[in-house]
Amino acid sequence: MALEIKKIYVDSRFSTTESSSDSDFKIQLARNIYLPERCVMHIENVTMSHSWYTIETGINDLMYVKLDTSFYIVTIPSNNYTGASLASTLATALGSGFSVSYNLNTNKLTLSNSLVFKIFTDAELATGLNGIWSSLSNPNSCNDIITNRTANNGTTFVSGMLNLNGFRAVYISSSTMSNYNTIGPRGENNIIKKVPVNADFGYICIDQHVSDHDFLPVERMTLNTIDFQVRDVKGDIIPFHGSPISFTIAFSLKD
Repeated sequence: MALEIKKIYVDSRFSTTESSSDSDFKIQLARNIYLPERCVMHIENVTMSHSWYTIETGINDLMYVKLDTSFYIVTIPSNNYTGASLASTLATALGSGFSVSYNLNTNKLTLSNSLVFKIFTDAELATGLNGIWSSLSNPNSCNDIITNRTANNGTTFVSGMLNLNGFRAVYISSSTMSNYNTIGPRGENNIIKKVPVNADFGYICIDQHVSDHDFLPVERMTLNTIDFQVRDVKGDIIPFHGSPISFTIAFSLKD
């Protein structure tokens, strides 16, 4: 059987009215499309603006701190940051007693206090810290921004290399197109494309790379309404702040 349709061009600006955003949307095809035996698909020509901020509310805006014997959570305002501006904002958010400096040469932050303090890692937070906080499998922390993965305790904390882009890669998922035969970083099985973030804030990320093995089986599917979500590695829907995403779904018959 020959292919009825070889490509679907997707643009979130033409999503359905019930779609939530440009990173969580559905498209309605003009007619039903039946995909025959041996049909496979891949995603190509992904184009999206790097429109998300370094710190996004509800995704990576929290820092979990123990200072002497007190535990508290610091909220970092959602914004796009440089290393210097993040240091200044953290100094204000952490409060008196803390000093925060940024080293341009190493791209790291140094936090200091006269008292012993600790910045908790996500692995530590997942344990619930013996009931101090409930177990937090996704604590919406800034640990990926400051690359905090090693247990620390003292009067000085030096971050890892800052990741001011927020996300190193984004993952396009779809319950309609996935066929549940991929395994993601968290064990999820509906990812249809990983897209590297290859542009700074305000610029366009373009991914045209397709390998010979980069395809997913979609045989015997009937397509009408297709859903898509663009997530970070932890499964959060990434805010695009009104900026659209576009890509191509290419179909072919596998021998």
